[in-house]
Amino acid sequence: MSLYDTSSSTVARHWQTQLALSVAFLKQLNGPIRLEDLALRSGVEGLLHNHELVEGLKKHERVRYTEKTGLFAYKPDFILSSKNDLLILLRRHSPQGGLPVKKLRESWAGVTTAIEELEREGRVLVTRTGKTEQSQEREGQMKMVFLDDIGREKDPLDQEFRDLWRSLKTPIGDELAQELKNAGLTASSAAPPPPTTTKAKAKGRKGPGSSNRRFKITNVHLKDQGIDLSKDYLPQNR
Repeated sequence: MSLYDTSSSTVARHWQTQLALSVAFLKQLNGPIRLEDLALRSGVEGLLHNHELVEGLKKHERVRYTEKTGLFAYKPDFILSSKNDLLILLRRHSPQGGLPVKKLRESWAGVTTAIEELEREGRVLVTRTGKTEQSQEREGQMKMVFLDDIGREKDPLDQEFRDLWRSLKTPIGDELAQELKNAGLTASSAAPPPPTTTKAKAKGRKGPGSSNRRFKITNVHLKDQGIDLSKDYLPQNR
């Protein structure tokens, strides 16, 4: 039985869709294969008679085609075949950090064993998904791998410390809040915000430069003498 159903309802007629199915099969196969075998095993029979589809497969960025042998293979992100290749790759990427184990598996089927051996030798650091409820005794799947040049130089941790570290459990939910309370600590999210102070403004008064300020004119009694202080003063002719 092929990886993909060969019925016309599942294998699309459009050659671009068939191209995607062919590349996906090569990725899962992780090895070279002849065109005829690829067509039969993947269920993409268009590879046997569609010239446009075959040429598209040869030129695909994720496909390595060897013209001399006529073999097709998936082109991974990295070319790996040994632990030494893996160390060289990790060293080249160390300034940017580690590498995803998932991508490394696409490049080399034996990379998991190589990572485990290098980890025991203290030459790499591996992050994992953590323990699962079904398997509390073993760690989860590998996620990232980092080069560890310091690990070989430092003294290994004794077993007593390892057992003590693994025995510690991080409180969750309400337990964490209670643990903080017992220790006299407060979670940052529960800390009250700092008080804000605002200056009270005097009622009925406006700031300097107000254009609505009124002036009271005094000495109104001078109007009886024909002097109006609200107008410019003009001396009378003698």
